[in-house]
Amino acid sequence: MEKDKGYKVPEGGWGYVVCFGVIITFIAGIGHINSFGLIYNDFMIETKSTAKSLTTAHGVFGMMLAIGGLILNVISKKYPLRTGGFIGASIFCIGSFSTIFINNTNILPLTFGLLQGIGFGIMVPVLYSTLNHYFVTKRTTVMSACKSGQGIILMWYPQLMKRIITMYGFRGTLLIISAISLHTFPGIAVMKTRSNKSAEIRSANTIERGTIDKAEENIDLLKHIDNNNCNETHKVEKLRYWLNEILCLKLLKDPVYINICMGQSFMNFSDLTFFIIQPMLLFQYGYNPTEVATCISVGVAADVVGRCALTIISSFTSVNTRLLYYVGTVLTFIFRIVILQVDQLIWIVSSITVLGVLRSWLHIASPLVISNYVPHDDFPAAYSMFMLTSGLVNLMASPLIGLIKDECQDYVPAFYALSTCCLPCIILWPVEYIWRRNPA
Repeated sequence: MEKDKGYKVPEGGWGYVVCFGVIITFIAGIGHINSFGLIYNDFMIETKSTAKSLTTAHGVFGMMLAIGGLILNVISKKYPLRTGGFIGASIFCIGSFSTIFINNTNILPLTFGLLQGIGFGIMVPVLYSTLNHYFVTKRTTVMSACKSGQGIILMWYPQLMKRIITMYGFRGTLLIISAISLHTFPGIAVMKTRSNKSAEIRSANTIERGTIDKAEENIDLLKHIDNNNCNETHKVEKLRYWLNEILCLKLLKDPVYINICMGQSFMNFSDLTFFIIQPMLLFQYGYNPTEVATCISVGVAADVVGRCALTIISSFTSVNTRLLYYVGTVLTFIFRIVILQVDQLIWIVSSITVLGVLRSWLHIASPLVISNYVPHDDFPAAYSMFMLTSGLVNLMASPLIGLIKDECQDYVPAFYALSTCCLPCIILWPVEYIWRRNPA
């Protein structure tokens, strides 16, 4: 892993404080996502809102996550990552408090999807990049520990949300969630890296030098052309350089990276949407709010167990994160089909338990698959590009899932459609493996 010359990765120190900040930020930001169906179910019935509006909101959220990542990539060229994180936290909290005043779920694509999506999209690369700054050999273990810490707290969220809704109603619950979102600020505040002003100056000078050098080359090559043409060439080269710097377009020439992005993007969309509308499926099966909250809690508890188990395993042996992600995807596909074949509580709980463990593997491995493939300096851009791909998939596919439910008046076909989104990863990754082993 390349670092600044003379810099030794601490593998700890302030990095453990950063871990705490990562946990706090994720809990304050998207801790209530698993309880989304529980929170909005009665509201949707009262306002006669469609499932399409809810899934569209999450599609927009996924797209705005990507836009937020690109915005951070621009900000980070001139300002520290933490500054970008504070900007993201501010936008996120504005969106969170705006959600309190909605009168139907058709407004969620704006408040939750647009504002909270951009805000959280700016914060996520800050969290992962800072964590990567402090850990290399311990990265999988630390990431597992962070996700375990989140899971232990989130395990109680569904029960907490059910009680808050009972005590304070729908608006009161949204107000409390908005207040919790303010904790993203202290979470971002600890995201500091080694002070290296010269590195920032060097980075800025590199951009200018690259532009100037390219301009000088063009002048040498085009001596016979007048000054106006040279200036035009200078501008084109400068624009091309900045696009490469901001979007890291060289990654689009890497078929392996593209395959990683495509497989994870469809799986990311499928995972997020599955667990968001899962409570609606359970309500359709005839379960009451207490049973639904219990099922969600069991799934989160299993998630915690999976994270803790992976933390212990990765501390003793090296884990191939891409293989872990692939195995998790295959098993997830199988058990999602199983959960649609049964409706008895014991089998539903058992399936949700297995899916919870598998989800922990996917969440921990996802950013690590990318960070282990690309150079450290390219990670923010690579992760932003991944989020952009995920956002496009979310934006296109989310309304279709909601439309399937609305047309069929049944959540089961929608869940079958979600399960098929595992197939790009299941099919294309082995194809890539065979291709790399046997190049033409």
